This record gives sequence, C-alpha cells and structure tokens, in this order.
Amino acid sequence: MHAEAIAPGGTFAERTHGCWGLIANGEEAIPYALAMLSSAKPDAREYGAARLAEIGRGEGVVRSLLETLAAETDIEARDSLIQALGGLRNRAAIPALATLIEDEDVDGDTRWTAVESLGRIVRRRFLGKHDPVAAAKDWIVADRKRGTK
Repeated sequence: MHAEAIAPGGTFAERTHGCWGLIANGEEAIPYALAMLSSAKPDAREYGAARLAEIGRGEGVVRSLLETLAAETDIEARDSLIQALGGLRNRAAIPALATLIEDEDVDGDTRWTAVESLGRIVRRRFLGKHDPVAAAKDWIVADRKRGTK
C-alpha cells in the first residue's frame, strides 16, 4: 500500500494511511522500512526513516540509517534520517551527528535537527539554551575529552 502511495499519482491521504499501516505492523514492517532507505525516491527514504524511528530497534537499524545518512543528498530525507537516529537514542549516532553540528557549511535546519537528535540521545536540552549549537558543540568537545564515543 505504501509503495503505491509514493508512486506518481499517489495522494497524501494514501501516504498517511500507508505510513500508519507500517507502524501498525510493528516489527514485521522493519524489513520494508529498511528497503525504503535504498529507494531512488527521496520521499521513500524520508518515510522509511520516519517509520524506523517509530518501529525500529537494534544495531542493524541504526547502522542502516547511518549508512544512508552518509550518502544522502536530499535535505528533507537527510533531516528525517537525523530525526530517526535521535528517536532511536543510540549512542552509535553521536559521531555522525557531531560531524553535522560542527560543519559550518551544513544547512541551518539540518544542524538544528542534529542538535535536537544529539540532545535526545545524551539526554540534554540543548534547544533550551541561549545558543543551542554552541551548547551541543561544547558537549561534543567535553565528550571527546572523556574518551567516550
């Protein structure tokens, strides 16, 4: 159903219904959501990441999200991948998020999303700070000094 909804001519209502179908099927939908990450369509990658944030668990899911993020060029799909990583709260995502946060050339919304996701993983409210990006960078520097990854 979801594949049909993201095909040309698919409606927003069909996409929404398909997304809820994936969530309702829980762990059974993980292989399908993972397959969506390798789609040629940015919308499919975006929706796959968002679904994995809801139903995905385990190192394999995090690894797939990180691999997809490293190659992603579409801004909206990239931001969905970053949000999914934050939602899964797996520390393996910290180096990738730190790279995005520290890169001055990264889109502002993407950096903000990476700051938010890092905060979810490390249980810090960077977004409540006067300068959330600087607060996240300070945490990253301190974390590296502690020797954790």
